[in-house]
Amino acid sequence: MTYRENINILIKRLRRIQLFSLFLVLLGFVLTVAVLNVYESDQWYSKVIILIGIIGEYYCWAKVRQIKCPQCGKSLGYLLFDPSYSKTNGAIHLPKELPCDIHCCAYCKASFDDEMDG
Repeated sequence: MTYRENINILIKRLRRIQLFSLFLVLLGFVLTVAVLNVYESDQWYSKVIILIGIIGEYYCWAKVRQIKCPQCGKSLGYLLFDPSYSKTNGAIHLPKELPCDIHCCAYCKASFDDEMDG
């Protein structure tokens, strides 16, 4: 398995978590607005839903920041968060995979397409 394949598996898992977390945040806001207009009471569950969504988003952000080059150990999170590298519309949403046109680490030039040792 190459390092690119390993990272793409992690990105796909984090992307599912991120999309579900975003759904929870939006659901919490909709519930807050809709229920407050009808009942005008404190809806603790919508705040909990929003909090769980925000924690999920932070978890994804933190895990992506921990992606490191296998050779030099420098952070590669910028490849996924920077729209110019990841070819996404914004810096919040994760791309579907590690960009195909990025073939090596910017720091040590280690190839992402070489087979991993272990």
